[in-house]
Amino acid sequence: MKVRCKIWIDCTTPEHAAIINRAVSIDNERYIASKPNGTFIEAEAEAESILSLLHTIDDFLSCVSLAKKSIEAAEK
Repeated sequence: MKVRCKIWIDCTTPEHAAIINRAVSIDNERYIASKPNGTFIEAEAEAESILSLLHTIDDFLSCVSLAKKSIEAAEK
């Protein structure tokens, strides 16, 4: 059975969405597809099990969080 999840992350500005997506896309490769769309990052993941999907999403969100914090720190 395949499990699929879509996530939309608000990044405040289109520039932030593009920068964050670029930063996390290196790790996304076969696991999650993401793209900037306006001020949002749209991400879609698919896995063979719910636990595998949760692991993928958790890793992705951790990377996004770190990238967002880096941008906020650079703007101060």
